[in-house]
Amino acid sequence: MSGGEKQHSVTFKVKGYGKTNVGIRRRSNQDSILVDQDKSFFILADGMGGHLGGEEASRIATSVISSVFLDSDPMSRVNAEDVKFIEGLSNEMAKVTKVAIFLADREIVQESNNRADLRGMGSTIETLYIHDNMAIIGHVGDSRVYMMRDGKLELVTEDHSILNEELKKRDMSPEEIANFPFKNRITRALGHLSDRHVDILQKELKPGDTFLLCSDGLTDVTDDWEIEEALLEADGDLEKAADNLVDMALDSGGPDNVSVILVMVE
Repeated sequence: MSGGEKQHSVTFKVKGYGKTNVGIRRRSNQDSILVDQDKSFFILADGMGGHLGGEEASRIATSVISSVFLDSDPMSRVNAEDVKFIEGLSNEMAKVTKVAIFLADREIVQESNNRADLRGMGSTIETLYIHDNMAIIGHVGDSRVYMMRDGKLELVTEDHSILNEELKKRDMSPEEIANFPFKNRITRALGHLSDRHVDILQKELKPGDTFLLCSDGLTDVTDDWEIEEALLEADGDLEKAADNLVDMALDSGGPDNVSVILVMVE
């Protein structure tokens, strides 16, 4: 758990708080979170690939990406074959975010190839970097980023999952969704990014904007309206909001690890 606040330029004060819980039915926590107050960046990863592999993949993801964000010259770490994938981004921190995610993917692949007990491991990734008046978001997998603005919750990211692909094709009832055989199968993950497809999203900030980064341990057992109500009930208290959200997941049976990071700009 971590929290705090810092003055970010003359425009925004950034507050952040993170919480992770192993859940009720899992023996190990394969989620990893990082809250950095000084640099205003936030990282959440949900690992997969067995007990050991999932933990290691999410740890590598947060470690590598944070090291890039802290690097005084992050663009010096760009791999030659990745240059074409960042050329279309005008925002420098958007480029850095994509480079960081590519490097984390490569590190996970390398470790997976080197150790039989880690073979096939992977991780989702959500990154949020507050830079000047912009929020830069990096996204791979089915963890999510939401934004709360003026009392309304908006899902910013799009799940990279077989279920979401099916929902694009047809309407599905809540029962169909609950019983969908590939509900938790994702279509993109760090460690398996051969196509280099990473979502980079940018949001212009307004005072009072609150972001939620969360693993599917929350969203698989709650509805968006419940998340919105939990945030409204906390009334700007990020620690209380995090407690509310994690408790909701646990009260619903806690079938998975659950992790949340709340970030508010003022």
